[in-house]
Amino acid sequence: MEQMIVPTTSTRVTLKVPGRNLLLHPLSLFMLVWGMVVLLYSLHLSYVLIFKTSLIFHVALWIVIPFVATLIVCIGFRTVLFSQSFRNQHIMSFTPDELAAVDRLIWRAFGVWIVLTLVEIAVSGGLPIIWLIQGSNKTYFDFGIPSVHGFLNSLLLALGVCQIALFAIEKKKKHLLIPTFVVVWSVIVVTRNMMMVMIIEGAIAWALLRGFSWKKVVKALIALVMLVLIFGYVGDFRSGGDAFRKLAQPTNEYPVWLPSGALWVYIYLTTPVGNVVNTVLFEPPANDPLFPNTTSLLFPSVARKIIYGEGALSEALSGNLVTDAFNVSTAYIGPFQDFGYLGIVCFSVLLAMVSYLVWSQCGLRGVGAYAVIGQCVILSVFFNHLFYLPVITQLPWIYLFLPGIDPPSMDQIQ
Repeated sequence: MEQMIVPTTSTRVTLKVPGRNLLLHPLSLFMLVWGMVVLLYSLHLSYVLIFKTSLIFHVALWIVIPFVATLIVCIGFRTVLFSQSFRNQHIMSFTPDELAAVDRLIWRAFGVWIVLTLVEIAVSGGLPIIWLIQGSNKTYFDFGIPSVHGFLNSLLLALGVCQIALFAIEKKKKHLLIPTFVVVWSVIVVTRNMMMVMIIEGAIAWALLRGFSWKKVVKALIALVMLVLIFGYVGDFRSGGDAFRKLAQPTNEYPVWLPSGALWVYIYLTTPVGNVVNTVLFEPPANDPLFPNTTSLLFPSVARKIIYGEGALSEALSGNLVTDAFNVSTAYIGPFQDFGYLGIVCFSVLLAMVSYLVWSQCGLRGVGAYAVIGQCVILSVFFNHLFYLPVITQLPWIYLFLPGIDPPSMDQIQ
């Protein structure tokens, strides 16, 4: 259903925002991405995918069932206590001064980001894309000031989400400048993760505020195809297309006519869950109730090395890899390393509770916050963004940049 602009006085912008679409519900997002991963793995279009589908399905059930069960309990609990339904439309009403103040704050923060990033460029001695062109040994991981770089990444991503929210309200193209810059910047620093996070969060925020239509679905599919192509081109530029095919080891059944981006996406979607299964089979959990591998990501890199040691980050990211070329192991590798299957269950329960709590919030701040958490749910097939500071610290930024413009009550509107 399309968003509607409600006739009002010239001094306010009042919107009827469609109720939360079930396609964006955390249950829908989680089931979609994990179901897709299991299905793609079952095709076994790469020799890197060595495990039987039944084993992948077994581990996936330990991930999915606790998440689904927790959401059902949360939904039932809220239904008993509250009668209001998200299927009803919500009213958002703003004065031009409120929106202008938010926009000014965002651009001032962007100015701060530019200044600090220039300092990072000077300290790093250049940019990753220049190093790549020059054939330097330096990579993206050598760019930036430790801990400060993650702080700046979260700030930039939050600015992009907030501007997309403003664009959904005002339809002014100037609000797309920062989100577009985030995508361009992700190419400059040669990191596809930032690009993916920005696009997913922006899409969620836009869909929550503007609703769905068949025209938008077609545009989204076209954008998805373009994203796959860009994903592949960036990957080819960073490591070389032929080199990647040797690492990916596509089988004879893999459609050779597909663009390189399709193989990149297929491998990056399927190998993480394979790494989890490999860890389950060959690495006994530590049974540490402090969950060090999971929680280490909540600390800045400098503090993390002091608290957990030099190897903490790589261990939490990787686990027991099928092949060193693909070292991403979903959001569940740390929880399993810490406490086995029980750790997986605990993390699924936590992710479900947090996602539903944020889903239940209204207003622009609720939209921005759910864009971040919904992205964490979607990318749980890759990495634990819920406990990753450059991503999750977008939440305080969003609450800072979008203050005091939650929708008025229905009584106030009437």
